[in-house]
Amino acid sequence: MEAVYMQMETISRRAVARNRRTSAPLTVVQHTLLTFIASTRDCRAIDIAAALRLNRSTISRQVGDLVELGLVAAGASDAHAREHEDAGSGGPGRGQILALSARGSELLQRSLEANHHELARRLADWTDADIDVLASGLERFNAVDDE
Repeated sequence: MEAVYMQMETISRRAVARNRRTSAPLTVVQHTLLTFIASTRDCRAIDIAAALRLNRSTISRQVGDLVELGLVAAGASDAHAREHEDAGSGGPGRGQILALSARGSELLQRSLEANHHELARRLADWTDADIDVLASGLERFNAVDDE
């Protein structure tokens, strides 16, 4: 158990360090949020908080930063979103539909390419069977959160 924990911690620490060292276009947090927004129709900040199991105020601040950076647009709420908007939420986009800006899409694409390049580099000497075992193990590990 300890060996697994240490390896997971190392992966996380190295991802953050690599982003700093390589001047990656996005932080791990920005990448995660932009990926979620890009892949979720009619996404709102409250949806992100629920899906990622994070505090709504934390997500609201993070989304506010993305809006300020011009990576995300918090559009006017449609009728459905207005019905579900939090009164006095104080945070940008909490009840508004979020969408990536052109700049957000560009940086997310660059970030994905950089991450895929690094993963391909790390797995270059692995066999397809080894990669399949890793993928299956990670899938099983992550599925626990979906239950």
